[in-house]
Amino acid sequence: MNQPSSDEFDVVGKAVLELLQTKDATNFAAHVSVSAADWQSVNSTNFPPDQQDKIKTFAGNVHYEVERIRNSAQSVVDRANGLHLDFSKGGWHFQISNPVHLDKMYFADPRQGGLSLASANSLEITIVPNEQAAASTNGDFKLALRGLTKFPGGWRLENGIQWAAFPSNVADEKTQREVALLQKITDRQGLTAQDDPALMKFSEALVHFVRERDADIFPKDLYLNADLVWSIIQKSGRSGPSRQEVDDEIGKRTQDELKKIQAMTKVMEDAGIDLKQADIQISSATLAHVQVQGAADSLDGVMGSQFKLALTVKTDAKAKSGASLAGDYVLAAKTLVRIDGGWRVMEDLHWQTLPAGILDSQTLDQMKFESYVAEHGTLPLYTAAPEIEFTTLNGEKQMKLSDLRGKVVILDFWATWCGPCQGPMAELQKLREGHDDWQDKVAIMPLSIDDTIDIVRKHVDKRGWTNTFNVWAGAGGWRATPATAFRVTGVPTSYVIDQKGRIVWAGHPVGASFADMVDRLLKNN
Repeated sequence: MNQPSSDEFDVVGKAVLELLQTKDATNFAAHVSVSAADWQSVNSTNFPPDQQDKIKTFAGNVHYEVERIRNSAQSVVDRANGLHLDFSKGGWHFQISNPVHLDKMYFADPRQGGLSLASANSLEITIVPNEQAAASTNGDFKLALRGLTKFPGGWRLENGIQWAAFPSNVADEKTQREVALLQKITDRQGLTAQDDPALMKFSEALVHFVRERDADIFPKDLYLNADLVWSIIQKSGRSGPSRQEVDDEIGKRTQDELKKIQAMTKVMEDAGIDLKQADIQISSATLAHVQVQGAADSLDGVMGSQFKLALTVKTDAKAKSGASLAGDYVLAAKTLVRIDGGWRVMEDLHWQTLPAGILDSQTLDQMKFESYVAEHGTLPLYTAAPEIEFTTLNGEKQMKLSDLRGKVVILDFWATWCGPCQGPMAELQKLREGHDDWQDKVAIMPLSIDDTIDIVRKHVDKRGWTNTFNVWAGAGGWRATPATAFRVTGVPTSYVIDQKGRIVWAGHPVGASFADMVDRLLKNN
């Protein structure tokens, strides 16, 4: 079953060739995208209700996927038009490079008889000319399809289509570089400034910011503003917030980030880090992880995480501590986004490394703390859990985390609107099974960041999720005090807190062995 047949993807190949010949992106998307009928064909009354609901949700959202495929196909057409390519004349046919084996995509828990379908992460299609057309080219036209799933009605495309290669006499160096860059991004490799000149330009702008030590440069030249965010939403093909909502949210986020930047420049000022006259060289600029968010054939909306800019500074100047300002510096950011040909900070620009002796021990410890949070998305292990207040769903009682001191606490930040939260939340309901010895020694506490407590209560009651100590963070969503105290920027995020109130584990709950952790903590207490 894992070996594709020789003609497995012929229908898809024909659709790609037709797209190039007709330039009809809408028709292409209609034929290769997953439809509601596809999802209906695989749903079953034998599935548990929550899995049936999940598949129905997929079916209800297919129009977003169709639009995403259409956008990627239109990007392919636009690039072909920009290169004055005409596949409607002369004879062309396609060749498919079949994947070595097919994977399985699980859409529901396989342990409960859930749905799994054959899938292929990518598929390369070469468009081959006849002899007459071949005379005008000196290489291959290649396209890559990303994310294919096999339904009873045939193979369907989910993540889009993009150019993978052009003959060298067809595309200029800039286009070839962009295509190679997209290939590297969609293969989930990291990026360097050598791969992408735009990343080098961004890095040079950061050097200017560091040299000038001026916080006003950040929102103007380095941060993602509301206009750019709105552009990403419009190009994504997905439904989203209104323009006013975008302006309001980005305004709040800008203020949050500006506070961090002002704190960062203050640290430089307090320490006497003045690099205006220094020789600053970029040693390297890297993004550890990069992925496409918008159209598959467009660099707009590409997201990058764990950015690091390594600098070598030569100067005779000294810090207020008397230490030399010369040496190695590393500036980092949690998330960047590429839009309109350039990179912008989305989240958490901070110093990761400064030369020894420049900062006092307290400031240095705080810098290390912030670097850990930015890299891991959680508070550091073996630190004291911050005091927070929350409201119980049952009885709407105000409580503090310290009220649970002496117990092992599994704290799970989640939301009703978060799809990936629903599976872990359901698993938490079963966690006490076979653990009668836990009794009142353990608190399993899902903490919702939804807008209102009523939304959470209705969601939990409908699903019978009453085997956990369900609580609400209070008004504010992401900015509710519990979420900000625990530095939550994505849900689900879980913490395990020991009997003394220390964080002993933190991360994404999927695959976490909570039962084993709890048993060890109880045994060692």
